[in-house]
Amino acid sequence: MSSSNLINRETLANGTIRQMALDRDGPDSAILTEEELIESRRSFFPDDYDKDVWLFGYGSLIWNPVVEVKEKTLGRIYGYHRRFCLKTRIGRGSPELPGLILGLDNGGSCTGVALKIDQSIIADELDLLWSREMINRSYTPKKVCFYADDGQKFEAITFVMNHESPSYVAEMSLEEKAYIIANAEGFIGTSLEYLEKTHESLKALGIHDGYLDKLQKMTANYS
Repeated sequence: MSSSNLINRETLANGTIRQMALDRDGPDSAILTEEELIESRRSFFPDDYDKDVWLFGYGSLIWNPVVEVKEKTLGRIYGYHRRFCLKTRIGRGSPELPGLILGLDNGGSCTGVALKIDQSIIADELDLLWSREMINRSYTPKKVCFYADDGQKFEAITFVMNHESPSYVAEMSLEEKAYIIANAEGFIGTSLEYLEKTHESLKALGIHDGYLDKLQKMTANYS
């Protein structure tokens, strides 16, 4: 089943995704409890938060945001760039062949989409988001300045790579990444599907990413 079907509001809200991750991660799992996820979210946005929240999407949040989106706008953040630097042994890979997905790593800039969540539903929507992005602390929530193409500038929440996570990939050749992406598969789907959907979604928005272009072409050598 592809991620567009499996990762949805229902499976995140009822704990299906978290339980599937626990089942595959084993007894020493680093999967967060529901209480830990809520506590983490509240440290950024308390239950009574009374403003709209902008979310910066740079990967799968563009093509499968899950949360209810009030408004979208294209733009860029600085200080981070999009990179395949997160190993996954469960979602899009296996213990035998961990897959790769995107993270925001230090340096440069990153184009993407800012998604506005209405203040009236902040707690519920962000709990869904935390259940998806913060399931095992591979990412760190971060407030960044978003520079919209239309001239706006505002604060947005995003999820950057946690360099202390054992899933962080500091150094790996593009050839090795292409091989992994072409072959790894987990309970959510394949790493290749993730790359292709992100690449297609960015192109549809008029966003060119040479790094993804190159990786996608290279995966054809290993599939």
